[in-house]
Amino acid sequence: MRRKPNSGRANGTVGDRVVIYARYSDQKQDPSSIQAQLALCQDFAASKGWEVAGEFTDAMISGATKARDGYQAMLRVVDAGEADIVFAEALDRLTRDPEESHALFKRLKHRGVRLVTLAEGEVSNIHVAVSGISNALYLEAVAFKTRRSILDKVRKGEIITGLAYGYRVVKVHAEDGTLVDRHWEIVEEQAAVVREIFTAFAGGHSPKQIARDLNTRSVPGPRGGIWRDTTTIRGHYERASGILRNALYAGVLVFNRQSFSRNPADDAKRVASLNDESDWVRVPWPELAILPQALWDRVQQRLQDIRNGAVSSAIRDVRPWEHRRQHLLTGLAVCAGCGMSLSNAGRDYLACNTAKLSPTSCANQGSLRRSVLEDTVLNALRDRLMQDDMVAPFVAAFREAVRTDGQEQTAEQRQMEADLRKVRQDLDGLDATARQGRLTERLHRLMVGLEAKAESLEAALASPPPPQVVLPDNLAALYRERIAELAATLEDPDHRIEARDRLRLLIERVVVRFSAADTRGIEFELEGDLVALLSLGLGANAAKAGAAGAAGLREPGRSVSVVAGAGFEPAAFRL
Repeated sequence: MRRKPNSGRANGTVGDRVVIYARYSDQKQDPSSIQAQLALCQDFAASKGWEVAGEFTDAMISGATKARDGYQAMLRVVDAGEADIVFAEALDRLTRDPEESHALFKRLKHRGVRLVTLAEGEVSNIHVAVSGISNALYLEAVAFKTRRSILDKVRKGEIITGLAYGYRVVKVHAEDGTLVDRHWEIVEEQAAVVREIFTAFAGGHSPKQIARDLNTRSVPGPRGGIWRDTTTIRGHYERASGILRNALYAGVLVFNRQSFSRNPADDAKRVASLNDESDWVRVPWPELAILPQALWDRVQQRLQDIRNGAVSSAIRDVRPWEHRRQHLLTGLAVCAGCGMSLSNAGRDYLACNTAKLSPTSCANQGSLRRSVLEDTVLNALRDRLMQDDMVAPFVAAFREAVRTDGQEQTAEQRQMEADLRKVRQDLDGLDATARQGRLTERLHRLMVGLEAKAESLEAALASPPPPQVVLPDNLAALYRERIAELAATLEDPDHRIEARDRLRLLIERVVVRFSAADTRGIEFELEGDLVALLSLGLGANAAKAGAAGAAGLREPGRSVSVVAGAGFEPAAFRL
C-alpha cells in the first residue's frame, strides 16, 4: 500500500544530503514494494531539491529487529556525518520496535540529522511515542494471529514443524504449476533405522552403543553426519527431543512445545523457552506411524526408569558443587584430529569421543591417563613457556612499544587540545553571527554538530590515561616460581580449587595427537594465554597496574598465544 506524501510537514533546505531507507517484512509480500518505496522517496526528494547521498534496503526481514544489514549500513553513514536527513516512506519502515524508535530519534538528533517520512512528515518526539505504542500493539497482534493460524492448521492435519528423520516432504502441483497439496510420507530406508534403534534400546543397548554401531556401518545420521548418543538418539527429557522421544514415530504429532522470543540485549538471537506441557498440542497421525505401539511404550518406560535412577542418584549427592570442574584440563584438552574436547574413557583416562563413536570421522584413536597429561602440562607450563631467552627480547620490545605508545598518546592529546580550541573559536564566531539575527536552519545544525564535537573532545581529554605495565628483568624467573607454588598448592585440600582455577587461566587449550605408528607415543601442543602468563609473572605489579593496564597487553579482538610442543609416552613421558 502506497502512502500519500505529506509534503506540508517535510520542509528542508535545497542541497541537503538525504539517505533513503526501504524495507518489507516477509516473502509473502511483493518484492517490488521496495522499488515502489524508493521511487516515491526519490520523487519527493527531487521536488525538495535534496541530494540523495545513499539508498539502503532490507528485504524479507521484520522491522522488530535492528540486526538488518541495510539499516545498520545507513546508521554508519549517519554516524560518519555524511547525511543531513534520513528519509523513508513511514516510520514503521525504519523500525517497529518502540525502544529502537526512541534510540534512532535520539541518535539522529545528537548528530544534527533530521528524520523525515512521507507519512508523518518531519518526525517529532510525539510521532515516535505514538508510533512506538502502535507498533508494539501491531507486533503483539501479528504474533497472536500467526500462532493461532499455525495451531488451527495443525489441528486440521497440516504439518508445520521441521522435517523429522524418517520422513520426506511431498509436494503436489496442478497442471499450471500451482501448489495444491503438501504432505509428509515415510522414507522406508530411514524408517528401518528408526525401528532398529528402538529395538536395540528396548533390548538393553545404550544410546552410545547404538550410535557406535551405526557409525561403524557408515549409516548416515539425520543431517548426513555421524550419530551422537546424547543429542541425536537420547535427546532431552523435558523438551521431548531426540529419536527415542519423537512421538510421531508412534503416530502422534506433538506441537507447541516451545515458544521463541528475541533477547532484548541481543535482538539478533531468538531464545527458546519450554511451554507448560498442558499447552502442548497432540494430533493423532496414524498414517505416519513407524513403530508398533508396544515397542514405543517399552522404550518410553525404559527411558523413565533410567531417569528415575539418575534423579535418585542426584538426590543422594549432598555435595554436588564438589563435582564441578574437578580436573585441571576439563574442557581444555582437545583432539588434534577433529578439534572436539577429549572426554572420559574409563576411570582416569581421556580419549576422543568422536573417534570412539565413528572411527571413519576421526582417526585420532587412543587414550591416555589424565594424571599423566596434567603432570606433563604443569611441567610444560613451568619449563617450556616463558623461557629466559624468549622473554628477554619480548621485555625489551614491550618497553619500546610502551615508550612509543606514550609518545603517540602525548601527540594525540596535543592534537585534541588544538582541535578543541579550533571548535571553540568556530562556535564563538557562529554565536556572534546568531546574535546579529542571521541564524539560519543550516547554521543551527552546524552549531549543534560543533557543540557535540566539543563535548566529545572534552570528555576524551578528561579521561585519565591508562596505567602503564612495567615488566621486570627477572619476569621469567618470577613466573616459574609462581607456577611451582600453584602446582604445590594443588595438593592442599583447602586451596586446590583456587590454584586449579588460576592455572586454568594460563591455558587456552592442549591439543593431543595419538601416534598411529607407535601406540605408546603421544604428542601434545600446549597453547598458553600470553596475557595471563605475563600477569602471573608480574604478580603484585599487575594488580597495581589494574585491569586497564592488563588489557593493554592484548590487542583488541585478538587472542595472543604462545605455544609449547612436547612428546611423551604414558609410562615414561619426556619433554
